[in-house]
Amino acid sequence: MTAPHEERAKWTIQEAERLLLSLQGVVSARIVARPGGVVEEIHLLTSTDVKPKQTVRNVESALLAHLDLSVDHRKISVAQTQDAVTELPAAEIPIHILPGREPYDSRVLFYGHHMETERSNTVKHRVEIEWRGERYVGEASAADMPRPKLEAVTSATLRAIEKAVIENLDDDRQHPTLSLDGVKVVDAFDKKFVVVALHAISGRDTSRLSGTNIADESTDRAAILATLQATDRWVRGNFYP
Repeated sequence: MTAPHEERAKWTIQEAERLLLSLQGVVSARIVARPGGVVEEIHLLTSTDVKPKQTVRNVESALLAHLDLSVDHRKISVAQTQDAVTELPAAEIPIHILPGREPYDSRVLFYGHHMETERSNTVKHRVEIEWRGERYVGEASAADMPRPKLEAVTSATLRAIEKAVIENLDDDRQHPTLSLDGVKVVDAFDKKFVVVALHAISGRDTSRLSGTNIADESTDRAAILATLQATDRWVRGNFYP
């Protein structure tokens, strides 16, 4: 008999995202789920026609009614925009586009993070990002201790960014290298922040980059977002046409 956590999901992320896009006011929808169909995060961009709390209730009801999928409301985040959007039937939307934006967002976006025990006292981080409509994965392992684990999740993010950039390079351009200088949790203004410092090397050019993100949910997630913040302008300025 198959254990519950090993059962295959009876729905797909694409199917669920199309369903969410059909809801009133929803402009963009992204679902992050683990193998087996366990939803970790749902991110929505909506118009101001519907209040965020009502959107969350609509999402919960729609997923349960159409896909028999129960999701904790705390996993649903809603951001609102006052920009006008072009409405298309959900089935006809291959990607989510706001007027005046490139078909693919020039930013590198965080898609997912998974950590597993590799062997005794060692963990492996797997970070997945999205850039120009494609997804890329970076991995790194470290001792199961706070500082090495934080360095590993940051390094995994850098490896994913390198893959994304390298796969989109022209043949005559040298492959870039992202080197971590350090990552640290700091206390400021009664909150915890993760600060990342690194070097970006492309040919003969070397850039010093840094990023910061508040550690509201977890230090791992904050390290990933701080790394993406640090590399954002460098990626877009050097490798996005």
